[in-house]
Amino acid sequence: MFLYLENNIGNIKKFIMEFDHIIEKKFLSEDGRIHHGKKIDEKDNFTVIECEYCGFTHVIPIPEQEELEKLYEDEYYSSDKPLTFKETEEDRSWWELHYNIYYELIEKNLNSNSKKLLDIGSGPGLFLKVGKKRGWNVTGFEPSIRAYQCSKKFGLNIINDFFDVKTALEDGAFDVVSMFNVIEHLADPKSIIKDVKSVLKERGLFCIIAPNDYNPLQNTLKKNLNVDSYWLEPPEHLNYFNFHSMSKLLEELDFEVINSLATFPMEFFILNGKNYLNNEILGHKCHVIRKNFEMNLAKNDKNLLYNFFSFLAENEIGREFVILARLK
Repeated sequence: MFLYLENNIGNIKKFIMEFDHIIEKKFLSEDGRIHHGKKIDEKDNFTVIECEYCGFTHVIPIPEQEELEKLYEDEYYSSDKPLTFKETEEDRSWWELHYNIYYELIEKNLNSNSKKLLDIGSGPGLFLKVGKKRGWNVTGFEPSIRAYQCSKKFGLNIINDFFDVKTALEDGAFDVVSMFNVIEHLADPKSIIKDVKSVLKERGLFCIIAPNDYNPLQNTLKKNLNVDSYWLEPPEHLNYFNFHSMSKLLEELDFEVINSLATFPMEFFILNGKNYLNNEILGHKCHVIRKNFEMNLAKNDKNLLYNFFSFLAENEIGREFVILARLK
């Protein structure tokens, strides 16, 4: 018996690891229901599950709300994102290119002449600055004091707080709500989308951008090239959406997806042998290549760049999804 165990210890360990990925992980939610589903990954004492209760992938355990609020009020832009403002300034023209494309998409589908937009998690404020220049009446919610101070330099209407429905509605409902790279950080994504519905006008638009995680290219890197799940960032990122899971959640919560785009698939570089993951210098070079590609493409034909982003979305690749949905 002991000889058998000794000779087969490798196979036994492999079986245990595979079994651990098959079994359901369970975690009690705040409302008393159980988050449960197949385990697909883990990092830093967090387990990533395909949650059957929520209908999308997220980590367990979910941090307490007080812990998350402290992270985004005090620490996020000072300790975790110290270069965000500098990099935003360096890439201003590139960001403005993207943001103008998003506004054009929104404006094509707008049913109102008032052009009133709310941005949840407005960060340094560049998206709202672009909107204001295009004639939009813009408002933002931003909990980080550093990001708030940066955005106020643009003369924007920014509320230095977490999003609140009552406060948002003080000046009436909105034609459009935008939320860029926020939902992956939230303990309860369904709740905030319900709140978005509460501040939208009838048939209003919701534009949401978030990381496109566990996408086909990432899965290829993980399966065939033994690349670790570098996109996992708990406790900053709690949820791991993709085109399919976000569209499904929006439909569940009374939205109709009307258009989708994607951002450049940075996984292309790794697939081409340029693994920038632990190399900041190479990572910056890859970013510059991506940026130059998009800027030069837009100079020749902006519609070609739009079609490129649309092609990526159709194939559910791209580092981030850009989804525009209408309230039913």
